[in-house]
Amino acid sequence: MLKRISNWSISQKIAISFAFVIFTGSLLLTLPISQLPTSEATYLDNLFTSVSMVCVTGLFTQSVYESYTIFGQIVGMALMQIGGLGLMTLIASVITRFKKRIGLRNRLAVQEGINRGDARGFREYLSDILKYTAVIEGTGFLLMSFRFVPLYGWGRGLFTSLFLSISAFCNAGFDNLGNVSLVDYVHDPLVNFVITSLIILGGIGFSVWFDVTKSIKCFSAKKGKRSLRIFFRSLSLHSRLALLVTVTVIAVGMLFFVAVEYNNPDSIGTFTFPQKLLAGYFQTVTMRTAGFATIDYTTVYPFTLFWFVITMFIGGSPGGTAGGLKTTTFAIVVLMLYNEVRGQSNVNIAHHTIDKQLVRQALVIFMALLGTLILGASLLSILNPEVNFIYVLFESISALATVGVSANLTPTLGRLSQAVLMFLMFAGRIGPITLVDSLAKSDQKVPDVEFSKGNILIG
Repeated sequence: MLKRISNWSISQKIAISFAFVIFTGSLLLTLPISQLPTSEATYLDNLFTSVSMVCVTGLFTQSVYESYTIFGQIVGMALMQIGGLGLMTLIASVITRFKKRIGLRNRLAVQEGINRGDARGFREYLSDILKYTAVIEGTGFLLMSFRFVPLYGWGRGLFTSLFLSISAFCNAGFDNLGNVSLVDYVHDPLVNFVITSLIILGGIGFSVWFDVTKSIKCFSAKKGKRSLRIFFRSLSLHSRLALLVTVTVIAVGMLFFVAVEYNNPDSIGTFTFPQKLLAGYFQTVTMRTAGFATIDYTTVYPFTLFWFVITMFIGGSPGGTAGGLKTTTFAIVVLMLYNEVRGQSNVNIAHHTIDKQLVRQALVIFMALLGTLILGASLLSILNPEVNFIYVLFESISALATVGVSANLTPTLGRLSQAVLMFLMFAGRIGPITLVDSLAKSDQKVPDVEFSKGNILIG
């Protein structure tokens, strides 16, 4: 059996590792020790929660607060942590920690899971991921304890801070406060900025962390002229593009949200201007695959929901805990269209030409994600014809991009509709292409045949 597993394709190993954790988590959440006496969660509810936690989404049919004991919530934290970093990454980290060797196939599977292109410094890279994760989550836990310990006491306050820190860093979006996420803390700067910082750090990608850290060390030791521009140019092309798109999406999204909702009395119309900016900043950051909310999304205008759909589709950056299309993939597709309009055959950025194979892959990922979204939203719309389509689309992309925000629709859906959401969450976490590839026969070779050139009119 082990020999057979070792011969599985990389996509199969990634898909099966997530499926295994999901099934195990659903069983653990179903145990009596995990359930509150007043819990109404059935096994299907626990399965949905397990899928959502492992796929770091945040959607639920029964809330964590009303369903699970401390033990059940600890299981939830473990599922979110495993889902955020990936089971194979954690196993490989433990193996390499004890100076054991892992096979080439498994190493490639882990590299695929963390979006790492080469195996240089593999052991140190995995070790650094765990160290940075512990430091960032620990810092978030410490800062949030200043808010929740005075509110709930030492025991519950510290546990709540830890739960939220892990959930935010893993971009999971779960909380153990109640049924309305962080709505009660919409004007709290500490909670807002700590949560959003954890979301951004978790979603920016492991490689960007290490690149920025390395550049800071070199920048600090360097003598002579120093400037932010010089520091930015010292970063790799990937890091620069990921950071630039991230900042742009957050800034533009915040301005759009505040401008559209400025006078909406049901959302932020009664807030002061600084409170509106804070709410706009939080919603834009959380839409990049985090799943927390400080306002009720049923109160915003339809255009705001549509803009949120676009933000969720873009998602976070590769190699982190975020989902969605990914910032760099989105940038390559946009640059491809821009250069095509200008009549250029190459995709150029910052005096670099992107490899055409990479551009092709970005376009394939874009179309695969869009196609999966259309399929999921269509199925949900057919199953729920009475629901406004913008809410169906909002819930669909929230599941597929592993965001987890909700317009209070998921708990009201039937089991078949919830199954569609579970499929979207799973496909979004491992990637639609990886999912399809994992279902294909690993030994089936498709020849790369080239025939005579054909001519078709387009446009």
